[in-house]
Amino acid sequence: MSPQMPVETGQLTSSKQAPVTRHWPPAPAGARRLARGIGETPARAAFVIMIALLAGCTSSATTAAVGTPPAARTFTSRHYGYTEALPAGWSSAVQATQQWDGTGSPGDQDSVVDLFQGPGGIEAWALAALTKQSLAAYARTTIRASAAAHPCPATPQTNQGITIGGEPARLLTMQCPPGSGFLVELAVTIHDGTAYVFASQNPTGSGSHSADRAAFRRFLAGIQLQR
Repeated sequence: MSPQMPVETGQLTSSKQAPVTRHWPPAPAGARRLARGIGETPARAAFVIMIALLAGCTSSATTAAVGTPPAARTFTSRHYGYTEALPAGWSSAVQATQQWDGTGSPGDQDSVVDLFQGPGGIEAWALAALTKQSLAAYARTTIRASAAAHPCPATPQTNQGITIGGEPARLLTMQCPPGSGFLVELAVTIHDGTAYVFASQNPTGSGSHSADRAAFRRFLAGIQLQR
């Protein structure tokens, strides 16, 4: 199958429906008190001060390093009003350079999609557009558009309810062509009149279906929709 997966929607500036898919600790005060409490030679006192300072600095630096969490890896879409907290193994490959105009069937290589790379060769991409449809109707539109533009089945293998960013969503799983073993998944949700489509596939054709499914679900769990 072509790596492009369309779904049907409308552009963000129109209600028209059309197919889409595709981060110097200070010297410790106790060091000076320790030196004054020792009645020895100046050289000995200086030595004690140095040891105390070194010990204090090492302790402070170690505490700071352990207590500082790593910076979050968050992708923010320029065009489609969502953020993605990238899970381990995922990275942002390409940010859409322009907003989709609601025509054609853009896929993973199109300039209007946000593209991501995941573990084991899996990839995901995202689009969004205005819609007046309900979630159920939009899911059916997505299925029809996929079957019309690509060798995908008219009925997906699974069509299950999930949530994306706190919103009800549908997760569609299919093989394109049917029986080929080439797994495609489309996750669809609607938020404030905007339909979001997140698609995944493994273009290498050699990935584990169970591993790819699990990776895509971790990706979907990191999505937050614009409030």
